[in-house]
Amino acid sequence: LVRLCHQLALECEELPLPFHRQVLVAGGHHVSLLYKFLVPCLCIEASYSYHDSPRRKRCPFRDRPDAYGPELWSSVHFHDYSTSSKDQMAMVLSASCPLHPQATLCWRETADEAAPCHDIPNSTASEEEQVYTLDSVDVHPQLCFRFSYKNSSHVECPHRPETAWNVSVSVWGLQLQLHLTSRIPAAFSAALCQRRAGQCEPEAPLYTVTQPEGSTPGELALLLPVQVLGSCVLVSDHCAGICAVGRPQHGPPLTQPLSQVWRSDVHFARKQLLCPDGERGS
Repeated sequence: LVRLCHQLALECEELPLPFHRQVLVAGGHHVSLLYKFLVPCLCIEASYSYHDSPRRKRCPFRDRPDAYGPELWSSVHFHDYSTSSKDQMAMVLSASCPLHPQATLCWRETADEAAPCHDIPNSTASEEEQVYTLDSVDVHPQLCFRFSYKNSSHVECPHRPETAWNVSVSVWGLQLQLHLTSRIPAAFSAALCQRRAGQCEPEAPLYTVTQPEGSTPGELALLLPVQVLGSCVLVSDHCAGICAVGRPQHGPPLTQPLSQVWRSDVHFARKQLLCPDGERGS
């Protein structure tokens, strides 16, 4: 008798239907057995047909990540319990194999699943019985968990598309005015920044505003002073790198810093890069 099974802690558990089969094979013959996913705990078990026959088992894929590859993550179900009100990322894994991958934070520049996810240092989640949690996180659909097992990894982002807060920017005289709306108590910081080596690094001073615990959700405002040259006004350069401040008659366009805004009351937050839309406040 030959069958496929999933090796758990103490026993080799039968595959779910319709893949559970136990086939009687004559000596010297071959048999084909179907499985849903090629995973590291998939094993082949053989025994004689008489009662209480000794069983022999081989698990050829246990140390072969090159064999199971991405099928490992296709076999895993991710249940998202992340919540902005608790500032916590939380996901529960259910899988046919008793895996214990490591989970760390990463952030995507866009919502596209094909976009790269940039690792965030010192952001390893705690794990207990396949429950992964990380506290003090500004939960956002582009702030994700990267699950890693041996030399294979998978990125899973929060399943809820909505965010706990939003921000927009406009020009108001000689200031950038940030309009923040939040449905949770939080502190927000903003700063002007300059592009350096492909990164936009915030520069002092930082400006902070807080929506305290127990307050009614509403709009908060932050004013960032900027220098406007002559009669030029800020216009957006598609937020691709810098915001142009008009264009002199001769020479390259003048530039001003972009602005960044983020939640500053948590350890892990995604910074948003903002360009003014070119409109001036009255």
